[in-house]
Amino acid sequence: MGMEGEVAMLKVSLSDGDLWSQTVIGIPFYQGPEKAIEIPSDIYKEIEMVMGKEFKGKVEETYSIPLNDKKDEKRRVILFGLGKKVEDEYQFLEAVRRGFGSLVKGASKIGVEEVSTKVPRNDGKVIRAASEGAILSTYKFDKYKTKKEEEKEEEEEKELKELKIFVSNPKNFEKEVEFSEKVCEGVFTAREVADTPSSDCNPQKLEELARELGKELGLKVRSIKGEELVKMGMNGIWSVGKGSEVSPRLITLEYEGPNWEENGLYVVIGKAVTFDSGGLSIKPSHGMEEMKFDKSGGAAVLGIVKAVAKLKLPVKLIGLIPAVENLPSGSSYKPGDVIRHYNGTTTEVVNTDAEGRLILADAIAYASEMNPKAIIDLATLTGACVIALGNHAAGLFTKNDDLAKEIEECSEITGERVWRLPLWEDYFQQIKSEVADVKNVGGRAGGAITAAAFLSKFASKPWVHLDIAGTAWIQDKSQGRSYLPKKGATGFGVRLIVEYLRRKTEEKK
Repeated sequence: MGMEGEVAMLKVSLSDGDLWSQTVIGIPFYQGPEKAIEIPSDIYKEIEMVMGKEFKGKVEETYSIPLNDKKDEKRRVILFGLGKKVEDEYQFLEAVRRGFGSLVKGASKIGVEEVSTKVPRNDGKVIRAASEGAILSTYKFDKYKTKKEEEKEEEEEKELKELKIFVSNPKNFEKEVEFSEKVCEGVFTAREVADTPSSDCNPQKLEELARELGKELGLKVRSIKGEELVKMGMNGIWSVGKGSEVSPRLITLEYEGPNWEENGLYVVIGKAVTFDSGGLSIKPSHGMEEMKFDKSGGAAVLGIVKAVAKLKLPVKLIGLIPAVENLPSGSSYKPGDVIRHYNGTTTEVVNTDAEGRLILADAIAYASEMNPKAIIDLATLTGACVIALGNHAAGLFTKNDDLAKEIEECSEITGERVWRLPLWEDYFQQIKSEVADVKNVGGRAGGAITAAAFLSKFASKPWVHLDIAGTAWIQDKSQGRSYLPKKGATGFGVRLIVEYLRRKTEEKK
Protein backbone atom coordinates (compact mmCIF):
# COMPACT_ATOMS: atom_id res chain seq x y z
CA MET A 1 0.00 0.00 0.00
CA GLY A 2 1.97 3.01 -1.25
CA MET A 3 1.53 6.59 -0.19
CA GLU A 4 0.54 7.99 -3.59
CA GLY A 5 -0.84 11.12 -1.90
CA GLU A 6 2.69 12.40 -1.27
CA VAL A 7 3.62 12.56 -4.95
CA ALA A 8 1.49 15.64 -5.66
CA MET A 9 2.74 17.77 -2.74
CA LEU A 10 2.46 21.41 -3.73
CA LYS A 11 5.60 23.47 -3.24
CA VAL A 12 5.14 26.60 -1.13
CA SER A 13 7.92 29.18 -1.21
CA LEU A 14 8.47 32.63 0.27
CA SER A 15 9.80 35.71 -1.51
CA ASP A 16 10.37 39.40 -0.75
CA GLY A 17 10.42 40.48 -4.41
CA ASP A 18 7.84 42.46 -6.37
CA LEU A 19 4.53 40.62 -6.34
CA TRP A 20 2.91 42.80 -8.96
CA SER A 21 5.45 42.00 -11.68
CA GLN A 22 4.68 38.27 -11.53
CA THR A 23 2.86 36.44 -14.33
CA VAL A 24 -0.08 35.03 -12.36
CA ILE A 25 -1.10 36.85 -9.19
CA GLY A 26 -3.57 35.67 -6.56
CA ILE A 27 -5.29 38.58 -4.84
CA PRO A 28 -7.20 37.97 -1.58
CA PHE A 29 -10.35 39.99 -0.95
CA TYR A 30 -12.70 40.40 1.97
CA GLN A 31 -16.42 40.52 1.31
CA GLY A 32 -17.19 44.18 1.86
CA PRO A 33 -15.28 47.46 1.88
CA GLU A 34 -12.28 46.31 3.96
CA LYS A 35 -9.08 45.61 1.99
CA ALA A 36 -7.18 42.35 2.54
CA ILE A 37 -4.01 43.73 0.88
CA GLU A 38 -3.04 46.95 -0.87
CA ILE A 39 -3.45 46.75 -4.67
CA PRO A 40 -1.70 49.06 -7.18
CA SER A 41 -4.14 51.43 -8.87
CA ASP A 42 -3.32 50.25 -12.42
CA ILE A 43 -4.19 46.64 -11.57
CA TYR A 44 -7.23 47.61 -9.54
CA LYS A 45 -8.62 49.51 -12.55
CA GLU A 46 -8.53 46.29 -14.59
CA ILE A 47 -10.46 44.29 -12.01
CA GLU A 48 -12.79 47.03 -10.76
CA MET A 49 -15.49 46.18 -13.28
CA VAL A 50 -16.17 42.74 -11.73
CA MET A 51 -16.03 43.84 -8.09
CA GLY A 52 -19.36 43.43 -6.35
CA LYS A 53 -20.89 41.87 -9.47
CA GLU A 54 -19.24 38.73 -10.84
CA PHE A 55 -16.97 38.60 -7.77
CA LYS A 56 -18.06 39.55 -4.24
CA GLY A 57 -15.24 38.17 -2.06
CA LYS A 58 -17.28 35.39 -0.47
CA VAL A 59 -15.16 32.75 1.23
CA GLU A 60 -13.78 30.24 -1.33
CA GLU A 61 -15.06 32.31 -4.27
CA THR A 62 -12.56 32.71 -7.14
CA TYR A 63 -12.52 34.72 -10.35
CA SER A 64 -9.80 34.81 -13.01
CA ILE A 65 -9.11 37.89 -15.17
CA PRO A 66 -6.43 38.30 -17.87
CA LEU A 67 -4.39 41.49 -17.57
CA ASN A 68 -3.92 43.90 -20.44
CA ASP A 69 -0.17 43.37 -20.88
CA LYS A 70 1.08 43.37 -24.50
CA LYS A 71 4.54 42.19 -23.41
CA ASP A 72 3.21 39.10 -21.64
CA GLU A 73 -0.15 37.74 -22.74
CA LYS A 74 -0.06 35.09 -20.00
CA ARG A 75 -0.37 37.68 -17.24
CA ARG A 76 -3.55 37.39 -15.21
CA VAL A 77 -4.94 37.75 -11.71
CA ILE A 78 -7.00 35.26 -9.74
CA LEU A 79 -9.26 36.95 -7.21
CA PHE A 80 -10.09 34.78 -4.20
CA GLY A 81 -12.46 35.45 -1.34
CA LEU A 82 -11.86 35.34 2.40
CA GLY A 83 -15.44 36.23 3.34
CA LYS A 84 -16.32 39.06 5.71
CA LYS A 85 -13.49 40.44 7.81
CA VAL A 86 -13.73 39.07 11.34
CA GLU A 87 -12.00 39.74 14.66
CA ASP A 88 -12.27 36.17 15.93
CA GLU A 89 -8.88 34.52 15.40
CA TYR A 90 -10.25 31.03 14.71
CA GLN A 91 -12.64 32.31 12.06
CA PHE A 92 -9.93 34.46 10.49
CA LEU A 93 -7.39 31.61 10.22
CA GLU A 94 -10.07 29.28 8.91
CA ALA A 95 -11.01 31.83 6.24
CA VAL A 96 -7.34 32.01 5.22
CA ARG A 97 -7.12 28.21 4.96
CA ARG A 98 -10.29 28.06 2.90
CA GLY A 99 -9.34 31.04 0.73
CA PHE A 100 -5.87 29.73 -0.13
CA GLY A 101 -7.27 26.26 -0.76
CA SER A 102 -9.71 27.74 -3.26
CA LEU A 103 -6.91 29.78 -4.88
CA VAL A 104 -4.97 26.58 -5.58
CA LYS A 105 -8.04 24.83 -6.96
CA GLY A 106 -8.93 27.86 -9.09
CA ALA A 107 -5.41 28.06 -10.50
CA SER A 108 -5.40 24.34 -11.32
CA LYS A 109 -8.70 24.65 -13.18
CA ILE A 110 -7.20 27.10 -15.66
CA GLY A 111 -3.97 25.12 -16.05
CA VAL A 112 -1.64 27.49 -14.22
CA GLU A 113 1.60 25.98 -12.82
CA GLU A 114 2.71 28.85 -10.57
CA VAL A 115 0.81 31.50 -8.62
CA SER A 116 2.20 34.39 -6.57
CA THR A 117 0.24 35.99 -3.76
CA LYS A 118 0.27 37.75 -0.39
CA VAL A 119 -1.27 36.94 2.98
CA PRO A 120 -3.62 39.44 4.65
CA ARG A 121 -1.43 39.62 7.74
CA ASN A 122 2.32 39.00 7.97
CA ASP A 123 2.73 36.60 10.86
CA GLY A 124 3.63 32.96 11.33
CA LYS A 125 0.13 31.70 12.16
CA VAL A 126 -1.32 33.21 8.99
CA ILE A 127 1.47 31.91 6.76
CA ARG A 128 0.98 28.45 8.26
CA ALA A 129 -2.78 28.61 7.69
CA ALA A 130 -2.26 29.73 4.09
CA SER A 131 0.34 27.03 3.42
CA GLU A 132 -1.78 24.30 4.99
CA GLY A 133 -4.93 25.34 3.15
CA ALA A 134 -3.05 25.40 -0.14
CA ILE A 135 -1.26 22.07 0.27
CA LEU A 136 -4.16 20.14 1.77
CA SER A 137 -6.45 21.18 -1.06
CA THR A 138 -4.33 19.16 -3.53
CA TYR A 139 -5.02 15.76 -1.95
CA LYS A 140 -6.59 13.17 -4.23
CA PHE A 141 -7.61 9.58 -3.62
CA ASP A 142 -7.86 8.13 -7.09
CA LYS A 143 -5.51 5.14 -7.06
CA TYR A 144 -8.38 2.78 -7.86
CA LYS A 145 -9.48 4.81 -10.89
CA THR A 146 -8.56 3.26 -14.23
CA LYS A 147 -7.01 5.98 -16.37
CA LYS A 148 -5.08 5.98 -19.60
CA GLU A 149 -1.51 7.24 -19.42
CA GLU A 150 -2.28 10.30 -21.55
CA GLU A 151 -5.17 11.25 -19.24
CA LYS A 152 -2.84 11.08 -16.24
CA GLU A 153 -0.25 13.24 -17.99
CA GLU A 154 -2.92 15.79 -18.94
CA GLU A 155 -4.12 15.99 -15.31
CA GLU A 156 -0.57 16.44 -14.03
CA GLU A 157 0.00 19.27 -16.49
CA LYS A 158 -3.04 21.10 -15.11
CA GLU A 159 -2.00 20.84 -11.48
CA LEU A 160 -0.52 23.87 -9.75
CA LYS A 161 3.13 23.13 -8.99
CA GLU A 162 4.18 26.11 -6.84
CA LEU A 163 2.60 28.77 -4.66
CA LYS A 164 4.83 31.78 -3.95
CA ILE A 165 3.91 33.89 -0.95
CA PHE A 166 5.42 37.39 -1.03
CA VAL A 167 6.23 38.65 2.45
CA SER A 168 8.65 40.99 4.23
CA ASN A 169 11.66 39.20 5.75
CA PRO A 170 10.87 35.73 4.33
CA LYS A 171 13.67 34.07 6.32
CA ASN A 172 11.70 34.79 9.49
CA PHE A 173 8.89 32.54 8.27
CA GLU A 174 10.71 29.67 6.54
CA LYS A 175 10.25 27.43 9.58
CA GLU A 176 6.50 27.99 9.46
CA VAL A 177 6.33 26.80 5.85
CA GLU A 178 8.55 23.80 6.59
CA PHE A 179 6.35 22.93 9.57
CA SER A 180 3.24 23.11 7.39
CA GLU A 181 4.76 20.92 4.69
CA LYS A 182 5.78 18.18 7.13
CA VAL A 183 2.44 18.26 8.94
CA CYS A 184 0.56 18.06 5.63
CA GLU A 185 2.60 14.99 4.69
CA GLY A 186 1.31 13.43 7.89
CA VAL A 187 -2.26 14.45 7.06
CA PHE A 188 -1.96 12.94 3.56
CA THR A 189 -0.76 9.66 5.07
CA ALA A 190 -3.65 9.63 7.53
CA ARG A 191 -6.17 10.39 4.79
CA GLU A 192 -4.90 7.71 2.45
CA VAL A 193 -4.77 5.00 5.12
CA ALA A 194 -8.32 5.82 6.21
CA ASP A 195 -9.58 6.01 2.61
CA THR A 196 -8.10 2.65 1.62
CA PRO A 197 -10.61 -0.21 1.73
CA SER A 198 -10.12 -3.06 4.17
CA SER A 199 -9.28 -5.43 1.32
CA ASP A 200 -6.00 -3.53 1.02
CA CYS A 201 -5.65 -2.34 4.61
CA ASN A 202 -6.41 -5.07 7.14
CA PRO A 203 -4.43 -5.36 10.41
CA GLN A 204 -1.60 -7.24 8.71
CA LYS A 205 -1.25 -4.68 5.93
CA LEU A 206 -1.49 -1.85 8.43
CA GLU A 207 1.43 -3.39 10.30
CA GLU A 208 3.41 -3.66 7.04
CA LEU A 209 2.77 0.02 6.39
CA ALA A 210 3.93 0.91 9.91
CA ARG A 211 7.13 -1.07 9.31
CA GLU A 212 7.71 0.75 6.00
CA LEU A 213 7.30 4.04 7.84
CA GLY A 214 9.65 2.86 10.56
CA LYS A 215 12.31 1.94 8.04
CA GLU A 216 11.97 5.30 6.28
CA LEU A 217 12.12 7.40 9.46
CA GLY A 218 14.31 5.31 11.76
CA LEU A 219 11.50 4.32 14.14
CA LYS A 220 11.32 1.24 16.34
CA VAL A 221 8.29 -0.78 15.27
CA ARG A 222 6.85 -3.75 17.13
CA SER A 223 3.70 -5.80 16.76
CA ILE A 224 2.08 -7.83 19.54
CA LYS A 225 -0.33 -10.22 17.84
CA GLY A 226 -2.40 -13.35 18.18
CA GLU A 227 -1.77 -15.53 21.21
CA GLU A 228 0.91 -13.13 22.46
CA LEU A 229 -1.90 -10.66 23.19
CA VAL A 230 -3.54 -13.26 25.46
CA LYS A 231 -0.27 -13.98 27.26
CA MET A 232 0.16 -10.26 27.96
CA GLY A 233 -3.44 -9.91 29.16
CA MET A 234 -4.63 -7.80 26.23
CA ASN A 235 -7.87 -9.72 25.94
CA GLY A 236 -9.88 -6.74 24.70
CA ILE A 237 -7.88 -6.53 21.47
CA TRP A 238 -7.78 -10.33 21.16
CA SER A 239 -11.52 -10.80 21.74
CA VAL A 240 -12.69 -8.17 19.25
CA GLY A 241 -10.39 -9.39 16.48
CA LYS A 242 -10.56 -13.15 16.89
CA GLY A 243 -13.56 -13.48 14.57
CA SER A 244 -11.38 -12.55 11.59
CA GLU A 245 -8.92 -14.74 9.72
CA VAL A 246 -6.41 -11.88 10.08
CA SER A 247 -4.91 -11.85 13.58
CA PRO A 248 -5.62 -8.83 15.80
CA ARG A 249 -2.55 -6.93 16.98
CA LEU A 250 -1.17 -3.95 18.83
CA ILE A 251 1.21 -2.04 16.57
CA THR A 252 3.80 0.12 18.34
CA LEU A 253 5.87 2.88 16.74
CA GLU A 254 8.56 4.57 18.81
CA TYR A 255 10.28 7.84 17.95
CA GLU A 256 13.10 9.37 19.97
CA GLY A 257 13.87 12.98 19.08
CA PRO A 258 17.07 14.87 19.82
CA ASN A 259 17.52 15.51 23.57
CA TRP A 260 14.04 14.13 24.15
CA GLU A 261 14.71 13.69 27.88
CA GLU A 262 14.22 17.44 28.37
CA ASN A 263 10.60 17.23 27.20
CA GLY A 264 9.69 13.67 28.12
CA LEU A 265 7.50 10.92 26.69
CA TYR A 266 4.05 11.25 25.15
CA VAL A 267 1.80 8.45 23.90
CA VAL A 268 -0.78 8.73 21.12
CA ILE A 269 -3.27 5.90 20.62
CA GLY A 270 -5.48 5.39 17.60
CA LYS A 271 -8.40 3.02 17.21
CA ALA A 272 -7.90 0.96 14.03
CA VAL A 273 -10.86 -1.26 13.35
CA THR A 274 -9.91 -1.79 9.71
CA PHE A 275 -13.47 -2.89 9.03
CA ASP A 276 -16.32 -2.84 11.48
CA SER A 277 -19.32 -4.99 10.62
CA GLY A 278 -20.50 -4.79 14.22
CA GLY A 279 -19.58 -8.43 14.82
CA LEU A 280 -22.42 -10.66 15.98
CA SER A 281 -24.36 -7.47 16.89
CA ILE A 282 -24.20 -6.77 13.17
CA LYS A 283 -24.81 -3.34 11.71
CA PRO A 284 -27.50 -2.57 9.08
CA SER A 285 -26.14 -3.01 5.54
CA HIS A 286 -26.97 0.57 4.53
CA GLY A 287 -23.82 2.67 4.89
CA MET A 288 -21.67 -0.24 6.02
CA GLU A 289 -19.15 0.55 3.26
CA GLU A 290 -18.17 3.59 5.32
CA MET A 291 -16.92 1.34 8.10
CA LYS A 292 -13.52 1.27 6.43
CA PHE A 293 -13.18 4.67 8.11
CA ASP A 294 -13.28 3.04 11.55
CA LYS A 295 -9.49 2.92 11.35
CA SER A 296 -9.23 6.72 11.16
CA GLY A 297 -7.79 7.01 14.67
CA GLY A 298 -4.99 4.57 13.83
CA ALA A 299 -4.45 6.38 10.52
CA ALA A 300 -4.09 9.67 12.42
CA VAL A 301 -1.48 8.12 14.72
CA LEU A 302 0.60 7.10 11.69
CA GLY A 303 0.31 10.66 10.38
CA ILE A 304 1.21 12.21 13.74
CA VAL A 305 4.28 10.02 14.24
CA LYS A 306 5.39 10.66 10.66
CA ALA A 307 5.08 14.44 10.99
CA VAL A 308 6.81 14.54 14.38
CA ALA A 309 9.69 12.40 13.09
CA LYS A 310 10.10 14.51 9.94
CA LEU A 311 10.09 17.67 12.04
CA LYS A 312 12.62 16.09 14.44
CA LEU A 313 10.72 17.43 17.45
CA PRO A 314 12.70 16.95 20.68
CA VAL A 315 10.29 14.52 22.35
CA LYS A 316 9.90 10.80 22.75
CA LEU A 317 6.66 9.74 21.10
CA ILE A 318 5.11 6.30 21.15
CA GLY A 319 2.22 5.56 18.81
CA LEU A 320 -0.03 2.64 19.76
CA ILE A 321 -2.45 1.25 17.18
CA PRO A 322 -4.74 -1.57 18.30
CA ALA A 323 -5.69 -3.05 14.91
CA VAL A 324 -8.55 -5.52 14.41
CA GLU A 325 -11.33 -6.53 12.07
CA ASN A 326 -14.69 -6.86 13.83
CA LEU A 327 -16.38 -9.66 11.89
CA PRO A 328 -19.00 -12.31 12.70
CA SER A 329 -17.85 -15.93 12.57
CA GLY A 330 -17.85 -19.11 14.65
CA SER A 331 -14.91 -17.76 16.63
CA SER A 332 -16.26 -14.23 17.24
CA TYR A 333 -16.70 -12.87 20.73
CA LYS A 334 -20.30 -12.79 21.89
CA PRO A 335 -22.73 -10.69 23.91
CA GLY A 336 -22.54 -11.94 27.47
CA ASP A 337 -18.80 -12.67 27.36
CA VAL A 338 -16.63 -11.28 30.15
CA ILE A 339 -13.20 -9.92 29.17
CA ARG A 340 -10.29 -9.33 31.55
CA HIS A 341 -8.22 -6.38 30.32
CA TYR A 342 -4.52 -5.57 30.61
CA ASN A 343 -4.92 -3.81 33.97
CA GLY A 344 -7.11 -6.59 35.41
CA THR A 345 -10.44 -4.77 35.02
CA THR A 346 -13.25 -7.03 33.77
CA THR A 347 -15.85 -6.02 31.19
CA GLU A 348 -19.22 -7.56 30.43
CA VAL A 349 -19.87 -7.48 26.68
CA VAL A 350 -23.42 -6.28 26.09
CA ASN A 351 -22.99 -5.30 22.45
CA THR A 352 -20.20 -6.47 20.13
CA ASP A 353 -20.61 -3.28 18.07
CA ALA A 354 -19.24 -1.28 21.00
CA GLU A 355 -15.83 -2.76 20.23
CA GLY A 356 -13.61 0.31 19.95
CA ARG A 357 -13.55 0.95 23.69
CA LEU A 358 -12.54 -2.67 24.33
CA ILE A 359 -9.39 -2.45 22.23
CA LEU A 360 -8.54 1.06 23.44
CA ALA A 361 -8.86 -0.09 27.06
CA ASP A 362 -5.88 -2.45 26.72
CA ALA A 363 -3.83 0.15 24.87
CA ILE A 364 -4.54 2.91 27.42
CA ALA A 365 -3.68 0.63 30.36
CA TYR A 366 -0.48 -0.45 28.58
CA ALA A 367 0.44 3.19 27.86
CA SER A 368 -0.12 4.15 31.50
CA GLU A 369 2.68 1.78 32.53
CA MET A 370 5.13 3.77 30.39
CA ASN A 371 4.81 6.77 32.73
CA PRO A 372 4.13 9.32 29.97
CA LYS A 373 3.48 13.02 30.51
CA ALA A 374 0.21 12.58 28.62
CA ILE A 375 -1.80 9.93 26.80
CA ILE A 376 -3.98 11.06 23.89
CA ASP A 377 -6.36 8.68 22.16
CA LEU A 378 -8.20 9.35 18.91
CA ALA A 379 -11.14 7.17 17.94
CA THR A 380 -14.23 7.09 15.76
CA LEU A 381 -15.92 5.83 18.88
CA THR A 382 -19.61 6.74 19.03
CA GLY A 383 -22.49 7.79 16.85
CA ALA A 384 -23.73 9.59 19.95
CA CYS A 385 -20.89 12.10 19.60
CA VAL A 386 -22.04 12.86 16.05
CA ILE A 387 -25.58 13.43 17.33
CA ALA A 388 -24.24 15.78 20.03
CA LEU A 389 -21.70 17.80 18.00
CA GLY A 390 -22.42 17.11 14.34
CA ASN A 391 -19.51 17.06 11.93
CA HIS A 392 -17.76 20.25 12.96
CA ALA A 393 -16.07 19.31 16.23
CA ALA A 394 -14.61 16.28 17.97
CA GLY A 395 -15.67 15.42 21.50
CA LEU A 396 -12.97 16.06 24.12
CA PHE A 397 -13.02 14.11 27.37
CA THR A 398 -10.56 14.32 30.26
CA LYS A 399 -10.47 14.88 33.99
CA ASN A 400 -7.33 16.99 33.59
CA ASP A 401 -8.24 20.68 33.18
CA ASP A 402 -4.75 21.77 32.12
CA LEU A 403 -4.61 19.14 29.38
CA ALA A 404 -8.09 20.09 28.19
CA LYS A 405 -7.14 23.76 27.99
CA GLU A 406 -3.96 23.03 26.02
CA ILE A 407 -5.80 20.88 23.47
CA GLU A 408 -8.57 23.47 23.16
CA GLU A 409 -6.04 26.23 22.45
CA CYS A 410 -4.37 24.12 19.77
CA SER A 411 -7.73 23.37 18.19
CA GLU A 412 -8.44 27.08 17.73
CA ILE A 413 -5.10 27.60 15.95
CA THR A 414 -5.30 24.54 13.70
CA GLY A 415 -9.00 24.70 12.85
CA GLU A 416 -9.50 21.13 14.11
CA ARG A 417 -12.12 22.04 16.65
CA VAL A 418 -12.95 20.17 19.84
CA TRP A 419 -15.66 20.60 22.44
CA ARG A 420 -15.27 19.38 25.99
CA LEU A 421 -17.99 17.17 27.43
CA PRO A 422 -18.27 16.18 31.10
CA LEU A 423 -16.99 13.07 32.86
CA TRP A 424 -19.09 13.43 35.99
CA GLU A 425 -19.43 10.49 38.35
CA ASP A 426 -23.16 10.34 37.58
CA TYR A 427 -22.40 8.83 34.17
CA PHE A 428 -20.33 6.01 35.65
CA GLN A 429 -23.53 4.55 37.14
CA GLN A 430 -24.68 3.71 33.61
CA ILE A 431 -21.75 1.37 32.92
CA LYS A 432 -21.97 -0.66 36.14
CA SER A 433 -22.34 -4.39 35.52
CA GLU A 434 -23.95 -7.05 37.69
CA VAL A 435 -21.44 -9.70 36.56
CA ALA A 436 -18.22 -7.75 35.95
CA ASP A 437 -16.50 -4.50 36.95
CA VAL A 438 -18.03 -2.59 34.03
CA LYS A 439 -20.12 -3.22 30.94
CA ASN A 440 -19.25 -1.95 27.46
CA VAL A 441 -22.43 0.06 26.83
CA GLY A 442 -24.38 2.38 29.10
CA GLY A 443 -27.57 2.90 27.10
CA ARG A 444 -28.51 5.53 24.53
CA ALA A 445 -28.50 8.51 26.91
CA GLY A 446 -25.12 10.25 26.96
CA GLY A 447 -23.56 7.52 24.84
CA ALA A 448 -20.39 9.44 23.96
CA ILE A 449 -19.86 10.31 27.63
CA THR A 450 -20.41 6.80 28.97
CA ALA A 451 -17.96 5.46 26.36
CA ALA A 452 -15.35 7.97 27.57
CA ALA A 453 -16.18 7.10 31.19
CA PHE A 454 -15.44 3.47 30.36
CA LEU A 455 -12.04 4.41 28.88
CA SER A 456 -11.14 6.52 31.90
CA LYS A 457 -11.15 3.33 34.00
CA PHE A 458 -7.93 2.29 32.24
CA ALA A 459 -5.95 5.55 32.43
CA SER A 460 -3.71 6.04 35.45
CA LYS A 461 -1.73 8.92 33.90
CA PRO A 462 -2.88 12.27 32.41
CA TRP A 463 -5.18 11.26 29.56
CA VAL A 464 -7.46 12.84 26.99
CA HIS A 465 -9.91 11.08 24.69
CA LEU A 466 -10.93 12.59 21.35
CA ASP A 467 -14.07 11.11 19.80
CA ILE A 468 -13.57 11.90 16.10
CA ALA A 469 -16.60 9.99 14.80
CA GLY A 470 -18.11 13.15 13.32
CA THR A 471 -14.94 14.71 11.93
CA ALA A 472 -12.88 11.81 10.53
CA TRP A 473 -14.51 11.74 7.11
CA ILE A 474 -16.71 13.81 4.83
CA GLN A 475 -20.11 12.36 3.97
CA ASP A 476 -21.74 15.28 2.16
CA LYS A 477 -21.10 18.80 0.87
CA SER A 478 -22.42 20.51 4.01
CA GLN A 479 -19.17 19.56 5.75
CA GLY A 480 -17.13 20.97 2.87
CA ARG A 481 -14.01 23.12 2.99
CA SER A 482 -11.72 23.82 0.03
CA TYR A 483 -8.81 22.17 1.84
CA LEU A 484 -10.83 19.04 2.65
CA PRO A 485 -11.86 16.39 0.14
CA LYS A 486 -15.41 16.56 -1.23
CA LYS A 487 -15.92 13.09 0.20
CA GLY A 488 -13.67 10.80 2.21
CA ALA A 489 -11.08 10.97 4.98
CA THR A 490 -10.03 14.31 6.48
CA GLY A 491 -6.96 13.23 8.50
CA PHE A 492 -8.50 14.96 11.51
CA GLY A 493 -6.25 15.05 14.57
CA VAL A 494 -2.86 15.17 12.88
CA ARG A 495 -2.54 18.95 12.78
CA LEU A 496 -4.10 19.28 16.24
CA ILE A 497 -1.82 16.85 18.06
CA VAL A 498 1.37 17.84 16.25
CA GLU A 499 0.66 21.45 17.25
CA TYR A 500 0.18 20.31 20.86
CA LEU A 501 3.51 18.44 20.82
CA ARG A 502 5.28 21.38 19.17
CA ARG A 503 4.05 23.66 21.94
CA LYS A 504 5.19 21.26 24.64
CA THR A 505 8.71 21.28 23.19
CA GLU A 506 8.81 25.09 23.13
CA GLU A 507 7.57 25.70 26.69
CA LYS A 508 11.09 25.54 28.15
CA LYS A 509 12.70 27.78 25.53
